[in-house]
Amino acid sequence: MADGGTGEKTEEPTPERLRKLRKEGNVSKSEDVTHAVSFVVVFTVLAAIMPFLADEMMGLFRFSVYVAFGAHEHGDVLASGILAEGTWAMAKAVAPVLAAAFVMGIVLNVAQVGFMFTMKPITPNFNNVNPVNGFKQIFNQKKLVELLKTIVKFIIVSYLSYLALKDALRDVALIVRSDLMIGARVVGGIIWDFTIKIGGAFLIIAAADAFYQKRRYLKENMMSKYDVKQEYKQSEGDPQQKADRRRFHQEIANSAAPTAVKQADVVVRNPDHIAIALKYNKEKGGAPEVIAKGQRIWAEKILDAARDYGVPVVRNVPLAQALDKLDVGDEVPEELFEAVAEVLNFVYALVEKQKQKKGG
Repeated sequence: MADGGTGEKTEEPTPERLRKLRKEGNVSKSEDVTHAVSFVVVFTVLAAIMPFLADEMMGLFRFSVYVAFGAHEHGDVLASGILAEGTWAMAKAVAPVLAAAFVMGIVLNVAQVGFMFTMKPITPNFNNVNPVNGFKQIFNQKKLVELLKTIVKFIIVSYLSYLALKDALRDVALIVRSDLMIGARVVGGIIWDFTIKIGGAFLIIAAADAFYQKRRYLKENMMSKYDVKQEYKQSEGDPQQKADRRRFHQEIANSAAPTAVKQADVVVRNPDHIAIALKYNKEKGGAPEVIAKGQRIWAEKILDAARDYGVPVVRNVPLAQALDKLDVGDEVPEELFEAVAEVLNFVYALVEKQKQKKGG
């Protein structure tokens, strides 16, 4: 899939790309995970507090009966008292459920995406009111997948609810003859059975959806090789700063060049303004390495050091110019192997002759 002429989207999003998406509020998140776990927790809490709810209802009922049949002249005061008592009882009844839903909503969202604050998702976007764009979004793949999930969940919930209520129908019929506390426990058991069956199905769907959302998120944000290169260039910083850093590093390398020449096998020079010191490690193998280089005044210092340390100096203008494109620490590229090998063979032969003369 090409995009804007940048090439095929074959590369996974880089960490920098993911950080930018996160700042915009664009993260991988499954709403089904939040809904499924919240459903299980909320209904578990509801099943657990059924005796408490029954006790609250009994207390409110007793208070209402006492007020209704008690002898008192101030009826309006008593009515307000019943209203206040009923409101307080209702608040205590729904508080655990609402608290569980609130806490789980926060915990599950943080668990999926971490702590994040951005205004981007709620910033008005006038493209969203474009009827053409809206029509396209109705039939995109994401909407179709969500529709399919909704249909599957509806079918599963309907079937499992039917099974749960079918099994509990006899118990429900007997509740009317039972004590309120016993009835509350029976209802709590029915809710718990309902939660286990439907909640388990929701959790399986949520796990599959989390995997799908992760894959879809990565696929939607794939990058081309060109995009990766451009991002790398941008992350390197301002071109002027890069040039300053390169110049600073070159100055450090130049200042150390005369000392490094002592370890060189040969210095290749351009008559006046280029000097490159090479070293070949026979034990290590590989290609010869540039251990010092310099131009103009630094080239003169390298040549002076070569004379002081007795390092052979070879004049080869094309080779010196080619080697000058390398940095200190770089190995000689393959296309220069033959030319460098000729220079080294010449130097080794020269050194061997000098040894023979001293020996003779």
